[in-house]
Amino acid sequence: MKVSYKSKKLSADKFGSIGRRFRFEAPLLDAAFPAGKIPGVNNVGDLDLYKYLLPGNQDNFYLVRVNGESMIDINIFDGDILIVEECNTASPGDIVISSLNGELTVKRLIEKKGVYYLQSENSRFLPIEISPEMSFTIQGKVRHVVHSLI
Repeated sequence: MKVSYKSKKLSADKFGSIGRRFRFEAPLLDAAFPAGKIPGVNNVGDLDLYKYLLPGNQDNFYLVRVNGESMIDINIFDGDILIVEECNTASPGDIVISSLNGELTVKRLIEKKGVYYLQSENSRFLPIEISPEMSFTIQGKVRHVVHSLI
């Protein structure tokens, strides 16, 4: 069964590169500090977010803004920012940014019986079979999701 490529999908727009003009290092607090105590008393060290979020070669990362809701079951929502490691290969199970027929999309790469699919993480969407007729390339792997709680 061939699954058609729906227009209601989760798409992504390349948002920009990650600059390193400023360090973002802050105290790392123990989450179990006693009520009424001033945060910082239970400082368990410092955390450099650049090193934590961008391991290895930091030049290989970029940002993508999410548009759509096909990944909501794994808490990737419309408007979220994805931190993506630029690469052109991925393994089954990876969340990837891919170019499919000229459009960027965010999906899980899966493989069944030698056939590869882009799988939404929303039960309302069917997998997209990656056929030889399609123009398909991996643009990167999603490493982190940034979204606001407000």
